[in-house]
Amino acid sequence: MPIRSREIKRRLGIGVRKRTRQAATGRTATKRTSGSGFDISGLPRLRLPRLRFPRFMHLWARGMRKGRPRGSGYGAAGAGSMAGTGSSGSGTGGSRSGFRAGARSGRHRRRSLAIRLPVAFRRLKDRMFRLAVFLVIALVVFGVWQLLRPGIRVRVSPEVVAAFRVPHRAIGMLEDYAQMHNISFPHLFAIFNAENDFFPEKSAVYDLSVLEQLYVVDFYRIMRRYNARSLAPYIAMFENLFSELVTFPIPPGWYQSEPSIMFGDSWGVEHNFQGNRMHMGTAILDRENIRGRVPIVSMTSGQVEEAGWNNQLGYFVGIITTSGTYYLYAHLDSLAPGLAAGQNITAGHPLGYMGNTGGGRGGRSFPVHVHIGISPEVDFTRGRFWINPYPLLRYMEGRGGAVLLDISD
Repeated sequence: MPIRSREIKRRLGIGVRKRTRQAATGRTATKRTSGSGFDISGLPRLRLPRLRFPRFMHLWARGMRKGRPRGSGYGAAGAGSMAGTGSSGSGTGGSRSGFRAGARSGRHRRRSLAIRLPVAFRRLKDRMFRLAVFLVIALVVFGVWQLLRPGIRVRVSPEVVAAFRVPHRAIGMLEDYAQMHNISFPHLFAIFNAENDFFPEKSAVYDLSVLEQLYVVDFYRIMRRYNARSLAPYIAMFENLFSELVTFPIPPGWYQSEPSIMFGDSWGVEHNFQGNRMHMGTAILDRENIRGRVPIVSMTSGQVEEAGWNNQLGYFVGIITTSGTYYLYAHLDSLAPGLAAGQNITAGHPLGYMGNTGGGRGGRSFPVHVHIGISPEVDFTRGRFWINPYPLLRYMEGRGGAVLLDISD
């Protein structure tokens, strides 16, 4: 006779429960006793851990069961076999019932295998979906952390940014380094300005030999130090400017061995016309001082927003690009034929000729020149924001191979 689990626990000395009848109350009380009969109800129970076999052991046991003969099946099959051997004359019936039950259990195993395969695929699909959801949530959390993480915030006044006192020779060098090292040029240029506080004081001497070592080699380390949200408006501004500016406002055919065109950094110079005002642009002059001689072309592609006459600006043209940047060409002697507001033009399109109109009621009281003004659309200040065009003009001059006289000093 097989040994029952209660007997095994008693032999091992493990507490078992005995049910006793209380005659007085009619209730059933439960006492925990040891193998020797002592009452151990007050002691803590000893729980045996439940054994869990790995998945491969279950599969191995299932394979072993599949290898048994049909007559020795499970459940009703075993019962039928025992019934057939237990009494005389019923062995044949028990064997038959056992074979039938074994056949039924075999069909059940095949049917359950056909059911388990779609269930396994469904579980795999659910796990893949959960993994995809987890990755999406992780990416969203990482993006939010990148936006909100602490870092160095760019704190500079809009007046300092507008003055744009960056060394103009550094612009072309940084662009070459960005191409060599496969780095975004607007990002690199924004880092260069932020590391120098946008050059609050104009410096005539700057060591350009250290640009690559200081800002290009350690570019990614410097980028991680800055708060991405505070640096983003300046990156967007530089990206718009450098992607839109294509050509110098004077055609290359006018550059000669002895240049007749000259310009300098005149940003912030006081003007006395209609009160003291600050000059917010760059004046390109003709040394010959002849009106209507030097043609002016558009530096960018865009739409002509304004074209006509103004007492202060004379004949002028205002062009706006898709990014919202406004480019002003003023004091022209005349406008190009057919040029009108609402017209879409490309870079290099003729706008007119250099002159000295404006500055009074149609009077011409200053040398022949063209006023260049650039007003980008920015997020770090309100209202119309003008930036110093001088470094950008020098950048386009060098890129186009021009050699013009600098009168900044």
